Amino acid sequence: MLFVIDEIPTAGLNFSVVKKKEEFAIDPLEYSLVGDIEVAGTLSLSGKDVYLSGAIKTELKLNCSRCLEPFQFPVESKVTAHFVPREEPDKDSVEHPEVELSTSDIDIEYYDGNRVDIHQPVHDQILLALPFVAACRKDCKGLCSECGANLNKGPCGCSPDGPVDLRLDVLRSLKEKLK
Repeated sequence: MLFVIDEIPTAGLNFSVVKKKEEFAIDPLEYSLVGDIEVAGTLSLSGKDVYLSGAIKTELKLNCSRCLEPFQFPVESKVTAHFVPREEPDKDSVEHPEVELSTSDIDIEYYDGNRVDIHQPVHDQILLALPFVAACRKDCKGLCSECGANLNKGPCGCSPDGPVDLRLDVLRSLKEKLK
């Protein structure tokens, strides 16, 4: 998803790009892309700085953290980025001074030469759109802690109280006497 800076007009460049899922690297162990990545937005110039404002649309396949079944998760998210030219290090300087980052430095992307690549901000935004706890649905019942059966498919037949530790059997008998 490369754009030539000289081709961005002063009014900005509206674009719409579709990146094939096979060409986009996402960690395949935890999730995978189901559909292509659609990115639409605007690139604008301010001096040597390039600003990206757009929207991402794709779909991922995740595994439910409760029942472990795969499910599809739609991603529709906004993406913004501020690109600045990468500064060449001073060849005479051997020291690397410590630099304190500000909050605005976190949102800065760098470009080399005359091209801006929006791949990294799009990739980052897809990862940020992932849920903290991936659940296939709000009322997912998960797995039985005793036998491991998927409780969404029906009851498993295990005791609702779960297995009883034999060391606590004395307390269970005391509880029944108090009834």
